Amino acid sequence: MKTNIITIAAICTAMMACNSNQTDTAVTNRVELPGTVDNEAFANNVESISVMNLQMGDDWTFMSEMNIGLSDSYIYMADQIDLRLSCYDRKTGAKLAERTLKGNGPGETIGINSLFCVGDTCCIYDTRSVIRQYNQNCNYIGKMHEFSNLGWCYHIVRLNSGDYAFVSPRNDHYTDSATAALILADKSFNITSEHFAVSRAHTEILGSDPCYVDDDTIRMICAYDNHIYSLCSGTEQCIELVVPNPITPEKANELFDIGDFKVLRENFKMAREKYDGPFHSLCGSGRFLSFGYHFEKEDYWAMLDKHTNKVVSIQKTNNDVETTADIVSKFFTESVVVKLDSDQIYVQCKNGTFASILEGNDNLLDARLRETQAQYRAYLERNAEYLKGLDEDERDAANVILKIKLKD
Repeated sequence: MKTNIITIAAICTAMMACNSNQTDTAVTNRVELPGTVDNEAFANNVESISVMNLQMGDDWTFMSEMNIGLSDSYIYMADQIDLRLSCYDRKTGAKLAERTLKGNGPGETIGINSLFCVGDTCCIYDTRSVIRQYNQNCNYIGKMHEFSNLGWCYHIVRLNSGDYAFVSPRNDHYTDSATAALILADKSFNITSEHFAVSRAHTEILGSDPCYVDDDTIRMICAYDNHIYSLCSGTEQCIELVVPNPITPEKANELFDIGDFKVLRENFKMAREKYDGPFHSLCGSGRFLSFGYHFEKEDYWAMLDKHTNKVVSIQKTNNDVETTADIVSKFFTESVVVKLDSDQIYVQCKNGTFASILEGNDNLLDARLRETQAQYRAYLERNAEYLKGLDEDERDAANVILKIKLKD
């Protein structure tokens, strides 16, 4: 799944118990990339692709930096660029409310880092190190917590236990360690443990919403670190992703441990051309880990079988689709991960891209994709009046939110 030029996703799951001290992490497996480029093998591991039948509204556009929060009753969406918050009924897809968050007044902010739900309440952790709460009407309830010494942290993840994880913090003030890529905290946000001594430069360029909850495991990936880190029931593990031309920690510090955003963006462009990586959008299921990566100036998406430690990759291509496997592969390479839960990967895909993948390919659709196409047509029919009012570029850029389930 592709990512914006400076958007590197780190995807985590949750845990119940944890160690009390940061330790060195042993490599448990090594996986060579790019692995086998095989659309058929990749597609065979996708069980279903479902279209979320959400109701479009006046401001329904392609959210370039989307966070999704899932409660039992509602779906919350927040755009990191436009700073808009929307709420939908999870069962019907009806839009319940929307508001702007941009500003300096009550319930407003200048930037969003991450979003999570507590019950049916939406909690947004912002760039001022404040967690703000909103209800299903997008009304501001109040502050959940304000950090006085957190410094900078990209994401806060709420765990199944009700505790929290700070992902890729710049934690100079919050803790003595400047290198812990994952910090666990209790319900009152008191630190309970630190994990994974990763160069801070590797975590500097992490971007969008990182997390999904999966029993007692947290997993994360850093852009140029070449490892998948896992904290499983308190035990640290990692998988080394072997590529011919990885960036060194020293070079990463030189390129990325800086405060100038424009310089960072240019350095990131250069690194993509010169080095293998970045890695991004880690997600998975009970059996598979899946992630995107850049290899020899090409973009790939990989699926790693945890049972066999085998990896199969697909390569992003603009070629016309010729098989059902090509269609499934394009869903992955043309979409952006926005959220995971224990069962589904939630992605956003541009309407124009989605239409070009499905329309005119009826003879290629297996039963799984025929169901996807039927759902998409129902989605277009539901929003036909709204779509008529858009010009072609706006229609193409409108969001289609998909749920992808991998086989176990």
